[in-house]
Amino acid sequence: MTIERQVKLEKLTQVCDFVNLASKYSCDVKVKSNNQVVDGKSILGILTLSLWKPVTVWASGEDAEEFIAQLGPFQPQ
Repeated sequence: MTIERQVKLEKLTQVCDFVNLASKYSCDVKVKSNNQVVDGKSILGILTLSLWKPVTVWASGEDAEEFIAQLGPFQPQ
């Protein structure tokens, strides 16, 4: 099962918090902006994206739902 959510990662601290959170889970996490997809557990990968607008997060794997449930602090306003 793959779950998709929109998140906002405007600041470096948010990117670091997001990667730290994603790294706690075994599910596969991908982040997409425009047509570029990167590993959601890679700070450098995420920093290559267009972060001035919301990005799409995909999580797939056994604990994907648990991971997505923790994304509240990153929801677009």
